[in-house]
Amino acid sequence: MNTKFNKFIFAICACCGLLSCSDFFDQESEHLVFTENNHLSNATDTIYSVTGILNKLQAIGDRTILLGELRGDLVDITTYANKDIREIAEFSISDSNAYNVPRDYYAVINNCNYFIANVDTAMKNNRNEYLFMREYAAIKAIRAWTYLQMVLNYGAVPFVTEPIMTKQDAEKSYTPYKLEDVCEYFIKDLEPLTALWANEYPRYGTIRGNDSRLLFFPLNVVLGDLNLW
Repeated sequence: MNTKFNKFIFAICACCGLLSCSDFFDQESEHLVFTENNHLSNATDTIYSVTGILNKLQAIGDRTILLGELRGDLVDITTYANKDIREIAEFSISDSNAYNVPRDYYAVINNCNYFIANVDTAMKNNRNEYLFMREYAAIKAIRAWTYLQMVLNYGAVPFVTEPIMTKQDAEKSYTPYKLEDVCEYFIKDLEPLTALWANEYPRYGTIRGNDSRLLFFPLNVVLGDLNLW
């Protein structure tokens, strides 16, 4: 698993041959949500961007459970487990393992970086309320959680906080961050948001009968996890 990830450090778009530069930076690609003028200043663009991030988050949801629980003391595999599941349980994940795909984490992170860089956090409504700060705080929490999961699995990860929009950006050498570095960065990044936005979530009503606020990570829970690590 580490061999595969080390190759990723030098160029995020390469990603061990699983993701080509043309795929990653094509405006028709699913890996990044583009909006007109690269600025998120209206509700429609903002909602589309947030839901796009949630969609990408689903790709690593099941994987997070498997990578955590299968390597725990209370879980054992049966004879029916396939090769990929068995590798996880035996701490011998190969480059070809279906769950060893760093690209999926960076699909979330790059979308988050794009949103954070372009959302208009200063915009207010006629009641002098900030329009997009709930989304801003929620996306920052998602980015922090995603980096934490990745560094727990890979040990050190190329650290990028600006959106990668060009081939030249992808070919830069990014500093690898270890667990302590990731935790320290995101504790400082999230703490200023807790006073006003720790218990506030984007308000999109109900989705198939479920409160949409349940789709987002509680800011203080993510901060607690970072502090524990």
